[in-house]
Amino acid sequence: MIKYFKKAKGPLIFASALFFTIGYADNHSIYQEGRHYKKLGLAEKVVSEDNRVEVLEVFAYSCNHCFNFEPYLDQFNLSKADYIDVVKMPVIFNDAYKMHARIYYTAESLGNLDVMHTEVYRAIHLDRKMLMDEDEIFALFNKHGVTEQEFQSRFRSFTVESKINRAQRLTRKYKIRSTPSIIINGKYLANGPSTRTFEDMIAVSKELAEREFLSK
Repeated sequence: MIKYFKKAKGPLIFASALFFTIGYADNHSIYQEGRHYKKLGLAEKVVSEDNRVEVLEVFAYSCNHCFNFEPYLDQFNLSKADYIDVVKMPVIFNDAYKMHARIYYTAESLGNLDVMHTEVYRAIHLDRKMLMDEDEIFALFNKHGVTEQEFQSRFRSFTVESKINRAQRLTRKYKIRSTPSIIINGKYLANGPSTRTFEDMIAVSKELAEREFLSK
């Protein structure tokens, strides 16, 4: 990214330099709207504050591509810019997806999401469990020290239900058609016909996040 800020004197010169920098990124980027990403309608973030740039992964535990994408997103999270928040949201295409979304938000509510997120993926894709039965799901949580009372107090709680409803609404609003999908600041979908690999998704997400940061 070309910068001309160092020798700028006064607000007018700074503003001109910033405009040029953003314009340069838009006009000379190899990533193009319609090919590498899509612009969404009204922006809506999931959790991030206005001064932060949100990179949201929309995923499904049953999705093999999402399972394989995890190491790429983890690496991005370790090397991301300080202004970026990486967050996740389970997709809800229909009622069949709600049970796995309930698992995610229950783990979040219990404060052991970091452990359970990996466990759920492993249980489904390596141990070949469906995790659609409540007893089977509790057994997985209990393996990591969650009591039945703790589990039941969260699994169908108002907080979990509210987050499931929000995820279902945002799945429609973001026009999610496949997973994994990456949403930048609630404005851009970093999936397109020319975004063919996980590396492409990460690269497009990085550039769109930088554009959002520079536009503030």
